[in-house]
Amino acid sequence: MSVYRTSFALGGGYSHYRVHYAVDKCTVSFLPFLPVYMNQLGLDGIQIGIIRAVQPIGTIVACVFWGTMADKYSIHRFVVLLGIVVGTTSVGATYFTPPVTNSTTSGNHTAVPTTQPLNWDDSLGTFSVMIALSTVYVLFESHINPMIDSNVMALLESHAETDYGKQRLWGAVGWGGLSGLTGMTMDLYAHHHPEGNQFLPAYLLSISMMALAIIPLLLMKFAPHSQPASIGHGILCLFKEVKILVFFVIAMVCGLSLGVIGTYQFLFLNELQAPSIVMGLTLTFTCLSEVPFMYTSGRLIRWFGHEAVFSVVLFCYSLRFFLYSSLQNPWLILPIELLHGICFGALWPAAASFANKIAPEGMGATVQNLVTAASVGIGSGLGTIGGGYIYDFHGARNLFLYCGILCSVTTVSFTAYAVLDYLWRRHRGRRSDYLQIQ
Repeated sequence: MSVYRTSFALGGGYSHYRVHYAVDKCTVSFLPFLPVYMNQLGLDGIQIGIIRAVQPIGTIVACVFWGTMADKYSIHRFVVLLGIVVGTTSVGATYFTPPVTNSTTSGNHTAVPTTQPLNWDDSLGTFSVMIALSTVYVLFESHINPMIDSNVMALLESHAETDYGKQRLWGAVGWGGLSGLTGMTMDLYAHHHPEGNQFLPAYLLSISMMALAIIPLLLMKFAPHSQPASIGHGILCLFKEVKILVFFVIAMVCGLSLGVIGTYQFLFLNELQAPSIVMGLTLTFTCLSEVPFMYTSGRLIRWFGHEAVFSVVLFCYSLRFFLYSSLQNPWLILPIELLHGICFGALWPAAASFANKIAPEGMGATVQNLVTAASVGIGSGLGTIGGGYIYDFHGARNLFLYCGILCSVTTVSFTAYAVLDYLWRRHRGRRSDYLQIQ
């Protein structure tokens, strides 16, 4: 009941955002299992890689389009509701994707897939259905979180007793909680129904959570919105500022880092012959580590400023990659994953706060979606695709080493820029642009 205790005072405002973040992250807890499901349908690594490449490309398109439409016509609630409904439908439909005709895994949802080259003629139907449904999902779901972020930031401006991070941390709770439950129910179902589709419980849980996400969406309050005079002009003016260009570069580097870790971390652990429990605990540690930093993110930003938070996040990514590159005992990845609390738990609230402050009047959703497009779209896309090339030809250790060097160079460059900017403006009798935005 404590989740809802301030609902009436705020007209169903930020208390329902806690519920929405928790439920929304429960819905995506199935997504890490989706590549495995595609593999067991009979698709090979190249085909799965092509389908996965849809995500960053689709994210860029969806975030820019839906963010602009929502701000232009003030239809934020409708756009989010549409995304949930279409996203639920498209994800559920993937369960009925026909398996590859001549695949050795056809009709066996727990078998180890063949490593023999796949005949595209046999798999074209399965591949076409899966990439079509994945594209629909990305195009209608990618904008939901930045749209909600924009609205919650606007609502919380008049409620000093809380901040964005205290709402967003419930996403970590939802993700970590249901991910473990999903894996457990899949194992139990496979044990009692060895001839059945072990992914059925995962689909049922994910779709149920997606449907439940509609309830807090209908209850929550959306902040009053004034339509901008010209979104295109606002975006052009936005990117004339050096500090904003630098911020988007930081977003892309952090997105690239997340893309590399999300795609190649488990592959590296598999090379180290890590037991399954280590992989499961890795996700648990990352989720738990986010909570304290998201809870205190508002204070961190007020005490140290956005630029200091960004510098520490980049440093922690550097350290995290260097530790990965030297890892020998897979169990030691668990303490390393505690750095994720800073890498994501401190970063995301700071990035959302910064984006909200720099957004022109009436363009909050547009700017939040542009940040997501830069991070999850461009950055993560480069990390996934470019990282795959390095992984294949140079190995996981070198991939993590190169990423560590990239983050280190970015840390030093950004910190130097922030210090010089502060000194220059102090010399001119003006506060730093970054400090003004706090």
